[in-house]
Amino acid sequence: MFRNTIVAIASCAGMASVTLAGGTHVLADANSTATFDTNTGQVDWLVDGVNQLFAQEFYFRRANDTQELGVNANNLNLDGIFTTDTNPFSDNNVDALSQLYSDGNGLQIETIFTLRGGTAGSANADLAEQIIIRNNSNASMSLSFFQFVDFDLGGDFSDDSGDIINGNTARQFDNDFSVSETVVTPSPTAFQMGNAVAMSDLLNDGNIDNLDGTASGIGDVGWAFQWDFTLAAGEAFIITKDKSIVPAPASMLLLGAAGLTASRRRRS
Repeated sequence: MFRNTIVAIASCAGMASVTLAGGTHVLADANSTATFDTNTGQVDWLVDGVNQLFAQEFYFRRANDTQELGVNANNLNLDGIFTTDTNPFSDNNVDALSQLYSDGNGLQIETIFTLRGGTAGSANADLAEQIIIRNNSNASMSLSFFQFVDFDLGGDFSDDSGDIINGNTARQFDNDFSVSETVVTPSPTAFQMGNAVAMSDLLNDGNIDNLDGTASGIGDVGWAFQWDFTLAAGEAFIITKDKSIVPAPASMLLLGAAGLTASRRRRS
């Protein structure tokens, strides 16, 4: 479903625009750019010209759904897109993106991203994220919400390793870079790290699936977080998290001695 709905959003300082146009939107700040597609999710994240990310996608499952569904314009109404430059005195680049989706029956999902690049050549960048899930219906609503991330650090995918610590922080390393993601609030109900292709297949297999708590992986690494919750009528559930890419410390190049060779099947 795709519904063109006029959305009124107040203007803020800096370059800002509201649009209903689907397709891709690019954020830029200092040494970093990130591209988002309303039909899939985040499709890249370049830091100093190196693409570190293959995909980030969000999924949801309502009580009566028989599978997980992607948070995108293929499964939900795209109600509006808001972009802005949050540091206009530093540059004239759009660095923040809000996307608003709804199902026409009271469920509303807003995804908000703010990109912060580092100095040129530093290999540092940060992406702050907030997801707001609202129940605008007159009845309670039970939901499961998923985030799936597939980083290809250094532009390749076969030599990475990673782990999840404390149930809310994912880390991934290769020879030159590392990335960490911390869920600030609320703590996920479940998590999983493993082969990125297998995890993507899990969330797109047409069945009801839940994450299994696996906390490490080697090779073509991906990870996911899951939140299970019930919203009363008019209630909102807010997820806040942050990702940071930095050069890999020499002491953290590998989490294990054994290697795993993974054959990558890219999605079309």
